[in-house]
Amino acid sequence: MSLNINQIRDLVGDITDLEIGNDPSDDITQDLVDTFIEEAFQRIVSLNTKWPWYQTTYTINTTASERRYATGFTQVHTTATGTNVGSDFSDIREIISVTNESNGGNQLIYIDDFLAQQYWNGTADVPGYPLYFSMWAGGLQIWPKPDGIYTLNIRGFRQPSYAWLTDSGLTVDINDEFHIMIINFAASRCYQYQEDPEMAAVYMNHFDQGVTLARQNITHPSNNQPMVLSGGLQIYPWNNGWPAFKSGNLLWWR
Repeated sequence: MSLNINQIRDLVGDITDLEIGNDPSDDITQDLVDTFIEEAFQRIVSLNTKWPWYQTTYTINTTASERRYATGFTQVHTTATGTNVGSDFSDIREIISVTNESNGGNQLIYIDDFLAQQYWNGTADVPGYPLYFSMWAGGLQIWPKPDGIYTLNIRGFRQPSYAWLTDSGLTVDINDEFHIMIINFAASRCYQYQEDPEMAAVYMNHFDQGVTLARQNITHPSNNQPMVLSGGLQIYPWNNGWPAFKSGNLLWWR
């Protein structure tokens, strides 16, 4: 069941039998209850950086001789519709893969930014076919820097949106299974505010148990394929599966 901020407030008020509002006669202020609701949301979001709800695909076109990209990402599709999310690099929580869709295409390999700088520096830092990517200081780095325009397809997980806290036209920006848990947490905090530790503990326990069960269900491995514990050494699929060497290091060099 998807809920918006008004529905959550109403349910918290029904459970605790408190009048929520900004009138002096109300039992608890709306701002305080909204803070409890936001706290519950943040706790759930912090449990996992890869909630399926935030899966998103982006595209971006490179510019010749430009390595760093912090803006200009276009959101192709996301599992959560109707949410107010951005398309800058700062709006991407985690990147899973970067694929070049141009000129036959290739999947870029993740490389540590420090390691990449050991090879692409000074006169050796010449534009070329994009083979690696790194992340540094709020931007996506392409190695070597592209020698032309390439369309990159980026799969990852976006940052959560907090717009639903002030826009009743939006529902909570997370899996529906967690919406009731947010109510339990906010009710617990309201009881704590009312100095009722027993009821606060009851609803906090409901929150903890519910989140644990939902997390196990949502993040359960797919039964359609075996679980892979280690993908082994990641090498480029060219050169008959053998990695190319430069100075004794495993790096594809073009």
